Amino acid sequence: MDNLKLYEISEEYISYLRAFDSFVFSAKEDDRNHTRKYLGIVYTINNYNYYIPLSSPKNTDYQMINGKKQVRRSIVPIIRITALSDSGELELKGTLKLSNMIPVPSSELTLYDLEHEADQFYKALVHKELLFIRKNKDKIAQYAKVIYKQKKEENPSVGYLRSTVNFSLLEQKHDDFIAKKENNQCS
Repeated sequence: MDNLKLYEISEEYISYLRAFDSFVFSAKEDDRNHTRKYLGIVYTINNYNYYIPLSSPKNTDYQMINGKKQVRRSIVPIIRITALSDSGELELKGTLKLSNMIPVPSSELTLYDLEHEADQFYKALVHKELLFIRKNKDKIAQYAKVIYKQKKEENPSVGYLRSTVNFSLLEQKHDDFIAKKENNQCS
C-alpha cells in the first residue's frame, strides 16, 4: 500500500461484476450528489489488485452519545475517514468499504487526477480523504487481509460477511473477463 493513489474504474467492468454479485457497488452515474465520482484505492491481495471503493457518509456512520451525534469507530468492513474541522471537531468525510472491495484488472483502472478537479469543494474533500488513507494505510491493509481471510473461510459467526462480496467468485470472474478481452483482441 505504498504511494497510495485514487482510481476510477470502468463502468463496463462494474456492470459485468454486478451481474454475478449484487454487493458490488454500482457506479450510480445518474444518481450522484454534485460531482462525486466512483473513486477507490487499490491494494494487492492474493496476487489480485483489489479496488476498495470510497463512499459518502451515511446516517448509520453516526451514533448518539449523551445526546450528541458522534462518528462511529471504524470496523473491519468499514473504515471511517475523518478529519478535524476548523473548530477542532471530528468530521466524517467518507468511508472505505472493505466489504465491497473487488478484484480489478489494471486495464479497467484510471488514475484519478486530483490536481485538475474543477470543483474546489470536492477537491478539498478528496484531498482530506487521501491524507487520511495514507496516514492509516497499515490499518486499512490489516482490515483488508482480515475480511478477505474471513470471507474465504466463510466463518458463519461473523455477521458482516453476509453482506460482503464473494471474493472467490469475483476472482474467477476477473480472470474470465481478462481471458475474454484477450480472446477478442486476438480475433
